[in-house]
Amino acid sequence: MTIYRWLASIILGIFLVIPSVAISLFGTETGSRWVVDKAIRYSPIDIRYDKFRGKLLTEFSFNNLRVESESFAYQTEALEIHWQPLALLSGSITVERIKSDHGEVRLRSTEAKPNNDNQANALNEIKIELPLSIYIQKLTVSDTLFFFFEAPAQKLDVNLSAKANTRGRVTLRNLDISHQYVTASVRGQSLLSYPFKSSLNTKIELHSPDYPALTINSLFKGDIRKLVTETKLSDSLNASLEATLHQPAKALSWSVTSQWNESNLTPWLKAFDLGDLSLVFNGAIAGEGSLNSAILSPDLSVTVNQRNAAISGRLTYESNALTINSLNVSSDNDIRGELLISGSIVHLDSVPVIDITSQWDTVLYKPSDIISEGGKLTVSGAIDNLSARLSSDINGLLPQPFKLTSEAKLASKSLNLTTLKLSQNNNMIAAEATIDWSRDISLNANVTGTYEGHDVNSKVSMSYAAPYLFVESMEGNWGAQSFNINGALSSGRTLNWELQSDQLSQVSELQGTALARGTINGVLNQPEFTIGLDSAELKQTGYKEVYLTQPTDLTLSSKNANFRIQDLCIGYAEINSPLCIQLDKDKSRLSFKANAQSVPINALQALVIPSALYKLQGDLDLDVEGSVDIETTTFRQLNASINADNTKVSTAEETVTLEKLQLVAKTKEQGLQANVIAQANELGLNLTGHVETDSLGEDSEVSGALDFDSDSLELANLLIPQVGIDNGKASAHLTIGGTVGTPLASGKVQLNANQIVVLQSGTMLKDVTGTLQADANSGQFKVEADGKVGSGKLQITGYLDAFKQFGKLEINGNELLIIDTPDLLIEASPELTVSLDKKLISLNGKLNIPKARITPIELNQAITESADVRLKNEEKKESVFKTQTDLTVSLGENVRVKALGFAGQIQGSLNITQQPNSPARGNGTIGVTSGQYEIYGQKLTIERGDLLFNDVPLSSPSLNLRVTRNISSSTSNQKPPEEIGARVTGSIEQPELSLFSTPPMSDSTILSYLLFGKPPGSQGDVNNLELQAALLVGGRSTEFLTDGLKETFDLDEVSLDSRTSDVNDTSLYIGKHLSPDLYIKYGIGLIEPTSTFILRYSLTDKLIFESVSNAEGQGGDLIYTIEK
Repeated sequence: MTIYRWLASIILGIFLVIPSVAISLFGTETGSRWVVDKAIRYSPIDIRYDKFRGKLLTEFSFNNLRVESESFAYQTEALEIHWQPLALLSGSITVERIKSDHGEVRLRSTEAKPNNDNQANALNEIKIELPLSIYIQKLTVSDTLFFFFEAPAQKLDVNLSAKANTRGRVTLRNLDISHQYVTASVRGQSLLSYPFKSSLNTKIELHSPDYPALTINSLFKGDIRKLVTETKLSDSLNASLEATLHQPAKALSWSVTSQWNESNLTPWLKAFDLGDLSLVFNGAIAGEGSLNSAILSPDLSVTVNQRNAAISGRLTYESNALTINSLNVSSDNDIRGELLISGSIVHLDSVPVIDITSQWDTVLYKPSDIISEGGKLTVSGAIDNLSARLSSDINGLLPQPFKLTSEAKLASKSLNLTTLKLSQNNNMIAAEATIDWSRDISLNANVTGTYEGHDVNSKVSMSYAAPYLFVESMEGNWGAQSFNINGALSSGRTLNWELQSDQLSQVSELQGTALARGTINGVLNQPEFTIGLDSAELKQTGYKEVYLTQPTDLTLSSKNANFRIQDLCIGYAEINSPLCIQLDKDKSRLSFKANAQSVPINALQALVIPSALYKLQGDLDLDVEGSVDIETTTFRQLNASINADNTKVSTAEETVTLEKLQLVAKTKEQGLQANVIAQANELGLNLTGHVETDSLGEDSEVSGALDFDSDSLELANLLIPQVGIDNGKASAHLTIGGTVGTPLASGKVQLNANQIVVLQSGTMLKDVTGTLQADANSGQFKVEADGKVGSGKLQITGYLDAFKQFGKLEINGNELLIIDTPDLLIEASPELTVSLDKKLISLNGKLNIPKARITPIELNQAITESADVRLKNEEKKESVFKTQTDLTVSLGENVRVKALGFAGQIQGSLNITQQPNSPARGNGTIGVTSGQYEIYGQKLTIERGDLLFNDVPLSSPSLNLRVTRNISSSTSNQKPPEEIGARVTGSIEQPELSLFSTPPMSDSTILSYLLFGKPPGSQGDVNNLELQAALLVGGRSTEFLTDGLKETFDLDEVSLDSRTSDVNDTSLYIGKHLSPDLYIKYGIGLIEPTSTFILRYSLTDKLIFESVSNAEGQGGDLIYTIEK
C-alpha cells in the first residue's frame, strides 16, 4: 500500500505543483518578467525594453521596446498586448488587442544572395499548418514612422483584424493603413501553403493637396502559378485594367488589357510642374511580356489643348532595346494628317542609341493652310550624338510649292545644321547653321541661293550671355531688298537696324525705293524694350517723297504685351501738316489718335491701289481719336471725321467729280453712331446713310438706313473699266435692323440699263432690269433680273442674304451669245443653280452649247516672249471663296474649231465636278465628228478623235485618235499604199503614237507618206533630211536626249529650236553660264549645214546685250526687261 500511496502523492503533486508554478510564473508580474527576460536571452535577434508591466496570462505591456535585426528594426514607446489564455482550451490563440504607440519601423536592404534554382522548387514543398488557430481581433499601430530602405520616413497608422486557422488559411477581416495623403485597405483570404491561393480586395485613395484625388479598387484572385487582377481607377482618372501573371516565382509572363475613358491628365501634369498642357485620352492599351521583354499595343484617342489625335501601333521591349514596330499618329484638328513611326532605341541600360523614322503622306496645318507632303524624318545615333534628316514637299508657306531637305547633328552641347535646302523650280535656297551652348549660347548661320530670279544672301553671327544679347552681324539681301542689324541688347548699348529696298516692285505693286533706320534698346531680363524709328522715306516713281518728319519710339512691354507709339508723323511735299498717329495699348485698352489736313488722295492711291486704271484727285482731311477694348472688341470712345469733298475720279476719257464725300462716326454712350454722305451732281448721284447701336455686343440692336439714287452709272464705268454701261440708272432704299451679330436689311434695290458690254469677251446685255427686295422680318432679298444676250433672253431668279452670306440663284437662258470676239464665238443655253453658303459657292446644272466657233490666231502670227523676259508678281492670290461644281456641258451639232492646223466639228457631253481645294474632274467624251489636220502643208483626215474622261482631272483625259491620208498617186515607181495613217492613244501626259498602213510598211516610209505624200528617196536629200528632223523633233526620245546631254555635260540648256518658222532652220542648241552675267549658246543645223553662236551679257538687272553670229552675218541687240 505504501508504493501506491507514494505514486498517488506524485501524481497529485504534478497536478498541483506544475499549475502552481505556471501560475506563479505567468500569472504574476514578477514571474512574467522573469520568463520574458529568459526568452530574450536565447532570442536570435536583439530585444530590449525599459519596463515590463502586467501578466503574461492576461494583459501586459512594454515601455521603450526595441527590436533589432540585420534587415529589420522596431521600437515603440509603448506596446500593449491583451489576450485570452482560456481560448487555448478550444485550440485557439485569441488576442483581443495589440496596441503600439509612438514608434519606428525600419526595413533595411541586405546583400543579395546568389539565386538558387532550388528556391523556386522549394516553394512546391511549403505546407504550413498551425497547431492552434490564431485570431487577432484588433491590432493598432499609431503615430509610427516607417522607414522603407533609403526612402524618407512616412508616418502611418495601421489597423488590423485577422484570423488564421490550423490549415494555414489567413483571413484578413480588415487591414487599414492611413497616411497623411494616402489611405489603403485590404480584405480577403490567402493560403500559407503552396500554391498560396488567394482572393484579396484592395482600395487605395490618394488625397494629397499637391496631387489630384485618385481611387484605385483592385481584386486579386489566383495563386502563385496564375494570378489575375482587376483594377478600376476613378476620380481624376477613369479606367479599368485586367492583368494576368503566369508563374511569377519561376519564369514570369504577364498580359494586361486596359480601357481608359475621358482620363484627364491635365491636373497631374500641373502637379509635376510640366506646364499648362491640357491632355485627355480615351481608348485601350494592351500588352504582354515577361521580366525581360514586353509588347505594348496602344489604341488611343488623345486630346491635347483641345486638339484631337489618334495613336495606335505596336512597341516591343527586349534585351534593353525598345522597338517601335509601327506607331500610327493621326490628327484632324489644326494639324491634320497621319504619321507612321518606326525604329528602335537600343542600349537602354547604358548610352541609348536611337534609330527612328517618321513618315507621312500629307500633313495639313489648317490655320495657315500649310501642307507637308511625302515627308520623312529620320533620327539616328547615340543620345549624345544624334543625326537627323528631314525631307518634305511644302505647299502654302510660299506662293508656290517647294521641297525642303535638311540634315542636322545634335551633340551634348551643340546643334549643327549641316544642310537646309528649299528648292522650287529654278528657285533654291540653302542654309547652314551652328548653335553652341558649351559656354554661352552662340549662333552662326549662312544662307545663299536664288529666289524668283534674284540672289539670296544672309549671314548671322550672334551670342547670348544671360541676360545680354550680342549681334556681331545680321545682314542679308534678296535682289534689291536688304537688311542689316548689329549691336547689343545690354547695358549702355543698342541694336542698330536698317531696312532698304532699291526696287519696291520686286515685293509689291509700288514703284520706287524705301529706306528705314532705327535702334532697339533694352535687356532681355527687363520687361520693357524701346524700338526707335530714326528715319524713314518712300520714293515712288511719279510722286513726291513720303518721309518721317521726326524720330519716334515704340515702347514695348514683353511682360504684358503693352506698347506705346508717340507721334509717328508722316510728311509729304504737297501737304502743310503731316499725318500723325499715336497708339497706346494698356492691358486690354487700345487708344489711338490720328490727324492730317489736305492729304493728296493720289498719294494715298499710290500706296493702297497703285495699279488701279483710274486716277483719284483731291484732298482728304482726317481726324480720328478713340479707344477700344481688345477683349470685348467694343469702343470705349470714338470721334472720327473723314472729309474728301470735291474728289475727282478720272480716266483718259472721262472725269467724275464727287462734290461731297464725308464719313463721320462717334460713340454714343456704350454704342456707336456713323453717317456717310456722297454726292455727284452731274450724275444725279446722292448717297446718304446712317447706322447706330446702343452697344457693340453680339445681341445689341442695330438701326439705320441707306438711300442711294443715281441717274447715270458712269462712275461704275470708271471704277470697273472692263464693263461698259450705257444709259443706266440705279436706286437703293434700305433699312438696317437686327443685331450686331445678326444684322438684317430690308427694302428695295433697282438697276436698269439699256446696254451692258463686257469688253474682253464681247458679251452684250440689252434691256437689263434687276430688282432686289426684302422685308424687315427675314432680311432675305428676293432677286429678279432679266435681259437679252444676243438674240436670246436671260432670266435670273432667287434669293440672297448678304449679311449671312447665304443665297441661291437660278440662271436660265436660251441661245445666249456669251462670247463674241474675232477668234471665239460661243452661244449657250444655261440651266444653272448658283448657291452661296458662307465661304462656299456651289454651281450645279446644265450648260448646252448648240453653237460655237473657235478660231484663235495662228501661232506664226502670235508674238512670243523672249527667253530673257521675266514676269514679276504674277502669282494669283487665293480666292476668299471655295467652289463646288457639278455641271454637265453638252456640245451641239454646230460647234466648229479651226486652230493649230485642225479644222473640224466636235460634239459630246462632259460632266464636270469639283470639290473645294481639289482640281476639277470630268466624266464623259468630247469627240471629233468630222475634221482634218494639216501638217507641213498636207491635210490628214481625222476618222476618229475622242477625248475620254473617266472621272479624271480635266487636264488628264485619255486619247483615242485615228488620222489617215489618201495617197492617190506617186511620181515614183513604187505603188502607193491602200491605207496609211496614225493612231494616238494613252493620255495627254503620256501619249502613245503608232503608225499603220496597208500593206505594212516601215515607220519612216509611213511618216514620209503622211508628211510629204511620197515615199522616202523620191524627194531628194532635202526632204530626207526634213524627214529625219521630223522624226527627231516629234519622237518620244527628244526629252530623254536633251535631259541626258544636260546632265552628262553639266549644261544649262540643250534644246531643239528654230529661229524662224522654216523647218529647215531647225538646230540643236547647247548653252552654258560662264558667270552669273555671261551666257554663251551654240547651235548646229540639223537640216541645213549652218552654225550659230550667241553671246548674252547682263549689263544690269534690266538691260542685256546679245550678239548673234552665223554664216549669214553678225548682229547685236540691247534687250530691256519690262516688269509687269
